[in-house]
Amino acid sequence: MNLEEGIKKINGILEVEIQGFFTERYINLCKINNIKIWNIQTIGSGIVRFTIAIKDFKKLRKITKKTKCRVKILNKKGLYFKLFKYRKRRFLIVLLGIFIFMCIALTSFIWNIEIVGNSYIPTEDVYNALKESGVYVGKNKIGLETKKIITNLRVLLPDVAWIGVDIEGTNAYVNIVEKTKLPDSAINENAIGDIVSDKSGIIEKIVAENGTPILSAGDYVEEGRILIEGKIYSDLLETKDVTAKGIVVLKTQYEYKSDYYYNIQEKEYTGETKYSIGISVNNKENYINYLDKSLKYDIIKDSNEIKLFGNTFSFDTYKFNVYNLVPKKLTKDELLEKAQSDAQNYIDNEVLPNTKNGKILNSNLVIDYEDEEKVSIRVIYELTEEVGYFKERN
Repeated sequence: MNLEEGIKKINGILEVEIQGFFTERYINLCKINNIKIWNIQTIGSGIVRFTIAIKDFKKLRKITKKTKCRVKILNKKGLYFKLFKYRKRRFLIVLLGIFIFMCIALTSFIWNIEIVGNSYIPTEDVYNALKESGVYVGKNKIGLETKKIITNLRVLLPDVAWIGVDIEGTNAYVNIVEKTKLPDSAINENAIGDIVSDKSGIIEKIVAENGTPILSAGDYVEEGRILIEGKIYSDLLETKDVTAKGIVVLKTQYEYKSDYYYNIQEKEYTGETKYSIGISVNNKENYINYLDKSLKYDIIKDSNEIKLFGNTFSFDTYKFNVYNLVPKKLTKDELLEKAQSDAQNYIDNEVLPNTKNGKILNSNLVIDYEDEEKVSIRVIYELTEEVGYFKERN
Protein backbone atom coordinates (compact mmCIF):
# COMPACT_ATOMS: atom_id res chain seq x y z
CA MET A 1 0.00 0.00 0.00
CA ASN A 2 1.46 3.35 -1.06
CA LEU A 3 1.14 6.64 0.80
CA GLU A 4 -1.73 7.92 -1.37
CA GLU A 5 -3.85 4.83 -0.70
CA GLY A 6 -3.06 5.15 3.01
CA ILE A 7 -4.42 8.71 3.03
CA LYS A 8 -7.58 7.58 1.23
CA LYS A 9 -8.12 4.87 3.82
CA ILE A 10 -7.85 7.45 6.57
CA ASN A 11 -10.40 9.71 4.85
CA GLY A 12 -12.73 6.78 4.07
CA ILE A 13 -13.07 4.25 1.23
CA LEU A 14 -15.88 2.06 -0.04
CA GLU A 15 -15.90 -1.39 -1.62
CA VAL A 16 -18.57 -1.20 -4.30
CA GLU A 17 -20.30 -3.80 -6.46
CA ILE A 18 -22.11 -2.92 -9.70
CA GLN A 19 -24.50 -5.17 -11.61
CA GLY A 20 -25.85 -4.66 -15.10
CA PHE A 21 -25.36 -5.23 -18.83
CA PHE A 22 -22.97 -2.29 -19.32
CA THR A 23 -20.39 -2.73 -16.56
CA GLU A 24 -17.47 -2.28 -18.99
CA ARG A 25 -18.93 1.04 -20.15
CA TYR A 26 -19.44 1.98 -16.49
CA ILE A 27 -15.71 1.50 -15.76
CA ASN A 28 -14.72 3.47 -18.89
CA LEU A 29 -16.98 6.39 -17.94
CA CYS A 30 -15.32 6.49 -14.51
CA LYS A 31 -11.92 6.89 -16.17
CA ILE A 32 -13.21 9.52 -18.62
CA ASN A 33 -14.65 11.59 -15.74
CA ASN A 34 -11.43 11.30 -13.69
CA ILE A 35 -13.12 9.25 -10.96
CA LYS A 36 -10.35 7.20 -9.36
CA ILE A 37 -11.23 3.58 -8.75
CA TRP A 38 -8.91 0.68 -8.03
CA ASN A 39 -8.90 -3.05 -7.13
CA ILE A 40 -11.23 -3.68 -10.08
CA GLN A 41 -12.44 -7.31 -10.14
CA THR A 42 -14.86 -9.11 -12.45
CA ILE A 43 -16.88 -11.48 -10.24
CA GLY A 44 -19.13 -12.89 -12.89
CA SER A 45 -21.16 -11.97 -15.93
CA GLY A 46 -22.39 -8.42 -15.42
CA ILE A 47 -20.91 -8.15 -11.90
CA VAL A 48 -17.85 -5.97 -11.14
CA ARG A 49 -16.35 -4.88 -7.83
CA PHE A 50 -13.96 -2.00 -7.17
CA THR A 51 -12.77 0.36 -4.45
CA ILE A 52 -13.46 4.11 -4.44
CA ALA A 53 -12.78 7.05 -2.09
CA ILE A 54 -15.81 8.30 -0.21
CA LYS A 55 -15.41 11.81 -1.68
CA ASP A 56 -15.80 10.41 -5.22
CA PHE A 57 -18.77 8.13 -4.51
CA LYS A 58 -21.41 10.80 -5.21
CA LYS A 59 -19.90 11.31 -8.67
CA LEU A 60 -21.15 7.84 -9.64
CA ARG A 61 -24.81 8.91 -9.74
CA LYS A 62 -24.80 10.23 -13.31
CA ILE A 63 -22.88 7.21 -14.58
CA THR A 64 -25.25 4.85 -12.77
CA LYS A 65 -28.29 6.47 -14.41
CA LYS A 66 -26.67 6.51 -17.84
CA THR A 67 -25.66 2.82 -17.79
CA LYS A 68 -28.74 1.63 -15.82
CA CYS A 69 -26.56 -0.41 -13.48
CA ARG A 70 -27.28 -1.19 -9.85
CA VAL A 71 -24.76 -0.10 -7.21
CA LYS A 72 -24.29 -1.85 -3.91
CA ILE A 73 -21.91 -0.91 -1.08
CA LEU A 74 -20.23 -4.04 0.26
CA ASN A 75 -17.85 -2.63 2.83
CA LYS A 76 -16.84 0.66 4.46
CA LYS A 77 -13.34 1.40 5.76
CA GLY A 78 -11.57 4.39 7.20
CA LEU A 79 -11.36 6.80 10.10
CA TYR A 80 -14.48 8.65 8.92
CA PHE A 81 -16.71 5.63 9.48
CA LYS A 82 -15.11 4.78 12.82
CA LEU A 83 -15.81 8.29 14.08
CA PHE A 84 -19.37 8.05 12.78
CA LYS A 85 -19.80 4.74 14.59
CA TYR A 86 -18.83 6.31 17.90
CA ARG A 87 -20.76 9.54 17.35
CA LYS A 88 -22.86 8.97 20.48
CA ARG A 89 -19.79 8.91 22.68
CA ARG A 90 -19.64 12.66 22.95
CA PHE A 91 -16.89 12.78 25.55
CA LEU A 92 -14.52 10.86 23.27
CA ILE A 93 -15.36 13.15 20.34
CA VAL A 94 -14.81 16.24 22.50
CA LEU A 95 -11.40 14.92 23.60
CA LEU A 96 -10.46 14.17 20.01
CA GLY A 97 -11.61 17.65 18.97
CA ILE A 98 -9.53 19.25 21.73
CA PHE A 99 -6.50 17.20 20.67
CA ILE A 100 -6.84 18.24 17.01
CA PHE A 101 -7.41 21.86 18.04
CA MET A 102 -4.29 21.84 20.24
CA CYS A 103 -2.20 20.34 17.40
CA ILE A 104 -3.38 23.02 14.99
CA ALA A 105 -3.07 25.80 17.57
CA LEU A 106 0.46 24.85 18.62
CA THR A 107 1.64 24.62 15.02
CA SER A 108 0.24 28.09 14.30
CA PHE A 109 3.02 29.75 16.29
CA ILE A 110 6.72 30.32 15.67
CA TRP A 111 8.73 28.33 18.21
CA ASN A 112 12.19 28.51 16.66
CA ILE A 113 14.15 31.17 14.74
CA GLU A 114 17.25 30.14 12.81
CA ILE A 115 19.61 32.84 11.48
CA VAL A 116 22.37 31.97 9.01
CA GLY A 117 24.79 33.94 6.84
CA ASN A 118 25.77 36.74 9.23
CA SER A 119 29.44 37.09 10.12
CA TYR A 120 30.02 40.64 11.36
CA ILE A 121 26.38 41.63 12.01
CA PRO A 122 25.63 40.52 15.60
CA THR A 123 22.95 37.83 15.83
CA GLU A 124 21.37 39.77 18.67
CA ASP A 125 20.90 42.77 16.36
CA VAL A 126 19.12 40.52 13.86
CA TYR A 127 16.86 39.15 16.60
CA ASN A 128 16.00 42.69 17.70
CA ALA A 129 15.26 43.74 14.11
CA LEU A 130 13.05 40.67 13.65
CA LYS A 131 11.17 41.52 16.84
CA GLU A 132 10.56 45.09 15.66
CA SER A 133 9.30 43.61 12.38
CA GLY A 134 6.84 41.36 14.22
CA VAL A 135 8.73 38.04 14.20
CA TYR A 136 9.65 36.45 17.53
CA VAL A 137 9.31 33.17 19.40
CA GLY A 138 5.67 32.65 20.34
CA LYS A 139 4.33 34.87 17.53
CA ASN A 140 1.24 33.62 15.69
CA LYS A 141 2.36 33.19 12.08
CA ILE A 142 -1.13 33.62 10.61
CA GLY A 143 -1.28 36.91 8.73
CA LEU A 144 2.50 37.47 8.62
CA GLU A 145 3.64 38.85 5.25
CA THR A 146 7.27 37.98 4.51
CA LYS A 147 7.61 40.80 1.93
CA LYS A 148 6.80 43.45 4.56
CA ILE A 149 9.09 41.75 7.08
CA ILE A 150 11.99 41.74 4.59
CA THR A 151 11.41 45.42 3.73
CA ASN A 152 11.52 46.37 7.44
CA LEU A 153 14.67 44.30 8.03
CA ARG A 154 16.47 46.02 5.15
CA VAL A 155 15.77 49.38 6.77
CA LEU A 156 16.77 48.23 10.27
CA LEU A 157 19.90 46.38 9.07
CA PRO A 158 21.73 48.70 6.62
CA ASP A 159 24.74 46.34 6.32
CA VAL A 160 22.57 43.62 4.75
CA ALA A 161 22.86 43.25 0.96
CA TRP A 162 20.12 40.60 0.70
CA ILE A 163 17.86 38.89 3.19
CA GLY A 164 15.34 36.08 2.88
CA VAL A 165 12.71 35.03 5.40
CA ASP A 166 10.94 31.66 5.14
CA ILE A 167 8.37 30.43 7.63
CA GLU A 168 8.03 26.66 7.50
CA GLY A 169 5.89 24.95 10.08
CA THR A 170 6.88 26.27 13.49
CA ASN A 171 10.31 27.45 12.27
CA ALA A 172 11.39 30.82 10.88
CA TYR A 173 14.51 30.68 8.71
CA VAL A 174 16.42 33.92 8.10
CA ASN A 175 19.15 33.88 5.43
CA ILE A 176 21.47 36.90 5.30
CA VAL A 177 23.96 38.08 2.71
CA GLU A 178 26.08 40.88 4.17
CA LYS A 179 27.54 43.76 2.23
CA THR A 180 31.21 43.38 1.46
CA LYS A 181 33.14 44.90 4.31
CA LEU A 182 36.89 45.07 4.57
CA PRO A 183 38.04 43.38 7.81
CA ASP A 184 39.81 45.69 10.23
CA SER A 185 42.82 43.38 10.16
CA ALA A 186 43.29 44.13 6.45
CA ILE A 187 43.28 47.90 6.93
CA ASN A 188 46.63 48.49 8.55
CA GLU A 189 49.88 50.19 7.74
CA ASN A 190 51.12 47.08 5.94
CA ALA A 191 48.17 46.94 3.53
CA ILE A 192 49.04 49.46 0.84
CA GLY A 193 46.22 50.24 -1.55
CA ASP A 194 43.64 52.65 -2.94
CA ILE A 195 39.95 53.44 -2.62
CA VAL A 196 38.30 52.45 -5.91
CA SER A 197 34.82 53.36 -7.13
CA ASP A 198 32.32 50.52 -7.40
CA LYS A 199 29.78 52.69 -9.30
CA SER A 200 29.64 55.45 -11.89
CA GLY A 201 28.44 58.97 -11.19
CA ILE A 202 29.30 62.54 -10.30
CA ILE A 203 31.30 63.16 -7.15
CA GLU A 204 29.25 65.01 -4.54
CA LYS A 205 31.84 64.88 -1.76
CA ILE A 206 35.29 63.34 -1.34
CA VAL A 207 37.13 63.40 1.99
CA ALA A 208 40.48 61.60 2.33
CA GLU A 209 41.28 60.42 5.83
CA ASN A 210 44.51 58.90 4.59
CA GLY A 211 45.93 59.19 1.09
CA THR A 212 45.41 61.68 -1.77
CA PRO A 213 42.12 62.39 -3.58
CA ILE A 214 42.56 61.92 -7.33
CA LEU A 215 39.34 63.69 -8.29
CA SER A 216 37.27 66.59 -6.94
CA ALA A 217 33.60 67.35 -6.30
CA GLY A 218 31.78 67.76 -9.61
CA ASP A 219 33.98 65.31 -11.54
CA TYR A 220 32.41 62.36 -13.31
CA VAL A 221 33.88 58.98 -12.38
CA GLU A 222 33.53 55.57 -14.03
CA GLU A 223 33.20 52.33 -12.09
CA GLY A 224 36.67 50.94 -11.29
CA ARG A 225 38.39 54.35 -11.20
CA ILE A 226 40.68 55.20 -8.28
CA LEU A 227 39.09 57.81 -6.02
CA ILE A 228 41.62 58.11 -3.21
CA GLU A 229 45.16 57.03 -4.01
CA GLY A 230 47.16 55.32 -1.29
CA LYS A 231 50.02 57.81 -1.54
CA ILE A 232 50.98 61.00 0.28
CA TYR A 233 52.88 63.54 -1.84
CA SER A 234 55.15 66.24 -0.39
CA ASP A 235 57.49 68.86 -1.84
CA LEU A 236 59.87 68.36 1.06
CA LEU A 237 59.68 64.63 1.71
CA GLU A 238 59.61 61.53 -0.43
CA THR A 239 56.29 60.16 -1.59
CA LYS A 240 54.91 57.77 1.03
CA ASP A 241 52.72 54.73 0.31
CA VAL A 242 49.83 54.41 2.77
CA THR A 243 46.53 52.64 3.29
CA ALA A 244 43.91 54.80 1.57
CA LYS A 245 40.95 55.71 3.74
CA GLY A 246 38.11 58.17 3.31
CA ILE A 247 34.53 58.86 2.36
CA VAL A 248 33.27 59.40 -1.18
CA VAL A 249 29.68 60.36 -1.99
CA LEU A 250 28.46 60.10 -5.59
CA LYS A 251 25.38 61.30 -7.42
CA THR A 252 24.20 58.15 -9.21
CA GLN A 253 21.35 57.35 -11.58
CA TYR A 254 19.01 54.37 -11.68
CA GLU A 255 16.44 53.68 -14.33
CA TYR A 256 13.14 51.78 -14.33
CA LYS A 257 11.60 50.97 -17.71
CA SER A 258 8.44 49.12 -18.75
CA ASP A 259 5.56 49.06 -21.25
CA TYR A 260 2.02 49.90 -20.06
CA TYR A 261 -1.09 48.94 -22.03
CA TYR A 262 -4.36 50.87 -22.22
CA ASN A 263 -6.57 47.77 -22.45
CA ILE A 264 -6.20 45.36 -19.56
CA GLN A 265 -8.21 42.72 -17.73
CA GLU A 266 -8.85 43.55 -14.11
CA LYS A 267 -10.00 41.26 -11.34
CA GLU A 268 -13.48 42.11 -10.06
CA TYR A 269 -14.31 40.22 -6.89
CA THR A 270 -17.89 39.01 -6.55
CA GLY A 271 -17.79 38.98 -2.75
CA GLU A 272 -18.40 35.25 -2.75
CA THR A 273 -15.95 33.29 -0.61
CA LYS A 274 -15.60 29.54 -0.25
CA TYR A 275 -13.63 27.58 2.31
CA SER A 276 -12.13 24.13 2.43
CA ILE A 277 -9.80 22.00 4.51
CA GLY A 278 -7.22 19.40 3.65
CA ILE A 279 -4.13 17.54 4.66
CA SER A 280 -0.74 17.46 2.92
CA VAL A 281 1.81 14.69 3.30
CA ASN A 282 5.34 15.55 2.17
CA ASN A 283 3.97 18.57 0.23
CA LYS A 284 1.38 16.46 -1.61
CA GLU A 285 -1.97 18.19 -1.19
CA ASN A 286 -5.27 16.45 -0.52
CA TYR A 287 -8.24 18.71 0.08
CA ILE A 288 -12.00 18.71 -0.34
CA ASN A 289 -12.64 20.20 -3.78
CA TYR A 290 -16.23 21.19 -4.43
CA LEU A 291 -15.46 24.28 -6.52
CA ASP A 292 -17.22 25.26 -9.70
CA LYS A 293 -14.59 24.88 -12.44
CA SER A 294 -16.26 27.58 -14.53
CA LEU A 295 -15.35 30.24 -11.93
CA LYS A 296 -12.00 31.87 -11.16
CA TYR A 297 -10.53 31.97 -7.67
CA ASP A 298 -7.77 33.64 -5.71
CA ILE A 299 -6.52 30.96 -3.33
CA ILE A 300 -5.20 31.77 0.13
CA LYS A 301 -3.69 28.78 1.89
CA ASP A 302 -2.63 28.53 5.51
CA SER A 303 -0.72 25.49 6.74
CA ASN A 304 0.28 24.07 10.09
CA GLU A 305 3.02 21.46 9.82
CA ILE A 306 4.14 18.66 12.09
CA LYS A 307 6.80 16.02 11.48
CA LEU A 308 6.09 12.40 12.39
CA PHE A 309 8.05 9.25 11.54
CA GLY A 310 10.17 11.04 8.95
CA ASN A 311 7.17 12.49 7.10
CA THR A 312 5.88 16.06 7.10
CA PHE A 313 2.14 16.36 7.73
CA SER A 314 0.37 19.64 7.15
CA PHE A 315 -3.17 20.57 8.23
CA ASP A 316 -4.33 23.07 5.63
CA THR A 317 -7.14 25.60 5.42
CA TYR A 318 -8.10 27.15 2.09
CA LYS A 319 -9.90 30.38 1.31
CA PHE A 320 -11.20 30.88 -2.24
CA ASN A 321 -12.20 34.39 -3.31
CA VAL A 322 -14.32 34.32 -6.46
CA TYR A 323 -13.56 36.91 -9.15
CA ASN A 324 -14.29 37.73 -12.76
CA LEU A 325 -11.87 39.17 -15.31
CA VAL A 326 -13.39 42.41 -16.52
CA PRO A 327 -12.01 44.34 -19.51
CA LYS A 328 -10.93 47.84 -18.54
CA LYS A 329 -9.50 50.72 -20.53
CA LEU A 330 -7.07 52.90 -18.62
CA THR A 331 -6.38 56.56 -19.28
CA LYS A 332 -2.91 57.91 -19.95
CA ASP A 333 -2.85 59.56 -16.52
CA GLU A 334 -3.61 56.20 -14.89
CA LEU A 335 -0.76 54.55 -16.82
CA LEU A 336 1.65 57.27 -15.73
CA GLU A 337 0.53 56.92 -12.12
CA LYS A 338 1.00 53.14 -12.24
CA ALA A 339 4.46 53.50 -13.78
CA GLN A 340 5.49 55.96 -11.05
CA SER A 341 4.24 53.55 -8.37
CA ASP A 342 6.06 50.55 -9.89
CA ALA A 343 9.26 52.57 -10.23
CA GLN A 344 9.07 53.65 -6.59
CA ASN A 345 8.65 50.03 -5.50
CA TYR A 346 11.70 49.11 -7.59
CA ILE A 347 13.79 51.83 -5.94
CA ASP A 348 12.57 51.05 -2.41
CA ASN A 349 12.89 47.26 -2.61
CA GLU A 350 15.73 46.58 -5.05
CA VAL A 351 17.97 49.65 -5.24
CA LEU A 352 18.07 51.43 -1.87
CA PRO A 353 18.67 48.23 0.19
CA ASN A 354 21.84 47.66 -1.89
CA THR A 355 23.27 51.14 -1.39
CA LYS A 356 25.16 52.64 1.53
CA ASN A 357 23.29 55.61 2.97
CA GLY A 358 21.44 56.05 -0.32
CA LYS A 359 19.04 58.99 -0.59
CA ILE A 360 16.74 60.02 -3.43
CA LEU A 361 17.38 63.51 -4.80
CA ASN A 362 14.80 63.62 -7.57
CA SER A 363 13.04 61.57 -10.23
CA ASN A 364 12.05 62.22 -13.81
CA LEU A 365 9.43 60.38 -15.85
CA VAL A 366 10.14 60.06 -19.60
CA ILE A 367 7.84 58.69 -22.31
CA ASP A 368 9.97 56.91 -24.91
CA TYR A 369 7.14 55.73 -27.17
CA GLU A 370 3.36 55.76 -27.32
CA ASP A 371 0.59 54.66 -29.68
CA GLU A 372 -3.05 53.60 -29.39
CA GLU A 373 -2.07 50.32 -27.72
CA LYS A 374 0.63 51.14 -25.18
CA VAL A 375 3.02 53.66 -23.65
CA SER A 376 6.72 52.91 -23.06
CA ILE A 377 7.78 54.70 -19.90
CA ARG A 378 11.12 55.30 -18.16
CA VAL A 379 11.52 56.72 -14.68
CA ILE A 380 15.02 58.03 -13.93
CA TYR A 381 16.06 58.44 -10.28
CA GLU A 382 19.02 60.50 -9.09
CA LEU A 383 20.49 59.38 -5.77
CA THR A 384 23.37 60.22 -3.49
CA GLU A 385 25.23 57.32 -1.89
CA GLU A 386 28.55 56.41 -0.36
CA VAL A 387 30.74 54.38 -2.70
CA GLY A 388 34.20 52.91 -2.89
CA TYR A 389 36.08 49.85 -1.70
CA PHE A 390 39.66 49.21 -0.67
CA LYS A 391 41.86 47.57 -3.32
CA GLU A 392 45.26 46.41 -2.22
CA ARG A 393 48.08 47.38 -4.54
CA ASN A 394 50.26 44.60 -5.91
